[in-house]
Amino acid sequence: MVIDVSSKEFIENIWRHEFKYPEWCRREFQHVLGDKVVKLSIPVYYYGSLQRLCIELFDNKIITYSSEKIGELIDEIAMNTKTFTKPSVKEVLRLIFKTLLNNYHMELTEIDNTIENTIHKIMRGEASYKQIYKLYNKCSKTHRGVHGAIFGLELLENKYPGLRDLLNEAIMLENMYSTSIDRITQAFNLYYTVISEKTNRVVTKLTVISAIFLPLTLIAGIYGMNFKYMPELQHPLAYPLVLIVMASIALGELIYFKKKKWI
Repeated sequence: MVIDVSSKEFIENIWRHEFKYPEWCRREFQHVLGDKVVKLSIPVYYYGSLQRLCIELFDNKIITYSSEKIGELIDEIAMNTKTFTKPSVKEVLRLIFKTLLNNYHMELTEIDNTIENTIHKIMRGEASYKQIYKLYNKCSKTHRGVHGAIFGLELLENKYPGLRDLLNEAIMLENMYSTSIDRITQAFNLYYTVISEKTNRVVTKLTVISAIFLPLTLIAGIYGMNFKYMPELQHPLAYPLVLIVMASIALGELIYFKKKKWI
């Protein structure tokens, strides 16, 4: 259930969260490193939405800020703090980033499964450009969220050395997302290859039809001219003979195209 309060203290005197942004938190990838306070703003991807998470760190207190769109994520972090025996700023900070990375791992699994299904659909001619674009857009936004985690962990590593393992995990996750984006790009190329193949088949059929009717049209054009002296027109078998000739030409072309495997 999404927390619907504007401010809540999850761990007394240690962690407070507010569902509103302070003045200093105006954009993503923003930070202020001071002796007594550290301010950090990172992008967070959660359920299709890319939001900001702002973190304000003091020596013995942490304040986080976000919109209510990621309220469920904040609630999940707050529930996990119940496992703390000796809560501290470092433990809360570690839990926040660990929860973010776990969320990105789940998103990556879903994205990879969707990529596989999309590729199968492309091969069957069922996938559309819109489906592939949505998949790319989701992967790109989540990748940006992973970048945000790396950005935050790199800045905080010196002050909190125990976050190094999370930084390594985030870097590994970034590489995995880069691979997934490459696979989606390959799916784009495969999609256009399939579309081009379909178009080529249609063009080939139209070309064959045109090639068959060109000589027939020539014959019809010749005998459609209003010349006064065309003696063969007076022959009683002229009409059926012309039809036989035209049919023979069409049949001969069909056999030729079939042998060439053009149709």
